[in-house]
Amino acid sequence: MLKSYRMILPLLWTIIIGCGGERSPTLRVAHIYDPLAGISGEANVEWLNGVMADFQKMNPSYQIVLEQIQWDQIDSKSMADFQAQIPHDVIWISPQLMPRHFLTGDLKNLTPYIHWSPAEKEEFQWNPVWEKAERNGKRLGIPLGVHTRTVAFRRDLFEQAGLDPDAPPRNLDELIHAAKVLTRDTNGDGKIDIWGLGIYFGPFRATIELGFAPLLWHFDGKLWDEQTRRAIFASEAGIKAAQLIYDLIYVHQVTPKWVVSGTYDDVISRNFLNGNFAMAWGWGSYWIQILEEKGWVEGIFPPTIQGKAKIVDVFVTPTNGSAQFTNAWTISIHSLSAHPQKSFEFIQTILKPENLTRFPDAGLPARKSEWMRPEYLTPFYQTWYRAAQAGKPMPFTAHYMDLADIVASALQEILVSHAPIAETLNRFQDEYNARFAGE
Repeated sequence: MLKSYRMILPLLWTIIIGCGGERSPTLRVAHIYDPLAGISGEANVEWLNGVMADFQKMNPSYQIVLEQIQWDQIDSKSMADFQAQIPHDVIWISPQLMPRHFLTGDLKNLTPYIHWSPAEKEEFQWNPVWEKAERNGKRLGIPLGVHTRTVAFRRDLFEQAGLDPDAPPRNLDELIHAAKVLTRDTNGDGKIDIWGLGIYFGPFRATIELGFAPLLWHFDGKLWDEQTRRAIFASEAGIKAAQLIYDLIYVHQVTPKWVVSGTYDDVISRNFLNGNFAMAWGWGSYWIQILEEKGWVEGIFPPTIQGKAKIVDVFVTPTNGSAQFTNAWTISIHSLSAHPQKSFEFIQTILKPENLTRFPDAGLPARKSEWMRPEYLTPFYQTWYRAAQAGKPMPFTAHYMDLADIVASALQEILVSHAPIAETLNRFQDEYNARFAGE
């Protein structure tokens, strides 16, 4: 009970502030963690409380107000509040939407505040998200972790099918072969109950990020051209990627038709955990803890030097370049901050190795040196490290959400209505460019 009260105190303080009880000086920290939303929410707010206490040791006169904002609304709220002249200080930001923040101007340039040694910069520069948050000498955010994706697979099902779990697929041909062998009707009722490959193609942005883009990159294609600022996903590479996606479902029959509906979490995570998929493409680093809880890995979360895969293991996406979408929450300073220098000092407190290491929502370590610790040198985590290094961000367009929606819509027509691939991709690409080309 005491812990629950401690988790709620920052929210009660926010209410007091709203009623006119503000003390000065105050830092407003806008975050995405709900302390009433279960273990994960509690852990992240408890970590924030620890960071606050660490900061206040050196800054006892400062009060911290935690402003909880829903994760998929925090970017739009930052921009809307900037327009409405409602201030924040420190704020969590999505790297996919950084181009829109550059355009809106709701975030401060961090470059004048960063006086780091080359070694300290190298700690973060390896992360694909680092580049995403900078344009023309202006840096709007610093990554707090690494969220990347691999292919999770059942070692036991590999063995049962005569496949070597210590030699998982290295290319797409081997992936398709393994998926065919692993797709089975175990009940003998004529219905497939274990599908070889789970991959998501529903009507949300996970489709472009985790399904279409990695295959497009495999064929040397791009979603969007930074020079012309036009969508180019209907290229020859895009057509090949969409054809391969179609074939997984209708020709090779290793992926079920229902992956075109529902959400990414439901389709990939839930069905893999329930035993419906032998391999799950786009398995996120934020799901590692679940594998430990199920006993499918041991000593992996939290990481230990004895950590090992038991029933489930992972391999790097077997495409040319091995690139999967990689992102992370970044930390920024709102443009209306009344205390930008102190805000950056608060950010520096977050980025201290001992604090960042304990950040529950980091996904994987943001600091490169963390990966050299013995507990991250296990084969399991070194696979994630290779995946993170090969990772790519989404295109640097202020209309990214529109791009994601239109690609998902095109694939819906192709996969559900069997629409012609080249014609459909070009039609949707033309529709996007008619509205947003050059922006």
